[in-house]
Amino acid sequence: MANRVGFEAAQQRVRALAYAGLSSVEFRLAVLRELNTVIHVDASFFSTADPATLLHTSAVRLDIPDDLGALFLDNEFRTPDVNKFRCLAAGPDRVATLERATHGDWSVSARSEQIMQPAGLGDELRVAFRTSTTTWGFACLHREAGAPFGEDEIAFVAGIAPHIGEALRRCVMTERAVRDSAADGPGVVTLAPDLTLVAATPSGERWLADLAAVDHPASRPQPVAVLAVARALAEVETAGATPRLTVRAASGRWLVLHAAHLTSAQHSQVAVVIEPASRAELEPMIAAGYALTAREAETLTLVLRGLATKTIANQLRV
Repeated sequence: MANRVGFEAAQQRVRALAYAGLSSVEFRLAVLRELNTVIHVDASFFSTADPATLLHTSAVRLDIPDDLGALFLDNEFRTPDVNKFRCLAAGPDRVATLERATHGDWSVSARSEQIMQPAGLGDELRVAFRTSTTTWGFACLHREAGAPFGEDEIAFVAGIAPHIGEALRRCVMTERAVRDSAADGPGVVTLAPDLTLVAATPSGERWLADLAAVDHPASRPQPVAVLAVARALAEVETAGATPRLTVRAASGRWLVLHAAHLTSAQHSQVAVVIEPASRAELEPMIAAGYALTAREAETLTLVLRGLATKTIANQLRV
């Protein structure tokens, strides 16, 4: 465990990383390395998120098996439990641990009982990376059974969280394309109830590969964005809503994902539609990504609609 000087030095290094111009994956890997210099972590999950829906759009995973990813998403959207990511994003405390939330009785957490303990994991520290108004990602740090996270470690993560949120915001808007994409039109992917792939259109297969490339390591069996929007069905369907997220793929293309159950399927299969985002669909992301004021966002909307400058001025009364 680090002392106060060690935590302060690590905090300065993380702040420097936040402004180093790294890609999203490079930045997240570098942050996890810095965390491990002062906090013992045995496994970690570090995701980006759609700020409008808070669904995971990509993930960096270290020492977390592929088969656990779907189980954690099941818990997030289907099972009552402590320290849900959305609660952290909306609540006053951005950082929480299993030890704190359960007052030391981990058996009250279904996630601990059903997923973590069978995998040899003990305490977990979860954090929402939020700027002043918007959440851009989440992380979950796991320890093998043993000592829980301490108050100084929790305080350290809370101190660096806003800087990490700002860095994730910039990464989303400035990320360079790392691969070409032959896909252009909408693609459809069909998933079984356990989220294994049943079928896909040719465009769907290409979009899957494009999305898998923004995960590290490249996700198997499905990209995190696809798993997240599919599992979110359990949360929103009762309200008659359709889960959706906006994500920037490895090709640099902005994509929108929608999910719905196939009512004609014998076993509740899930259809995920993946399609290029329209200008209107990108407006909220651009406004949030560049931290625009309400007035600036209104101006952006009119510009993207192709209105003349004079028309915009008249509508805004400037």
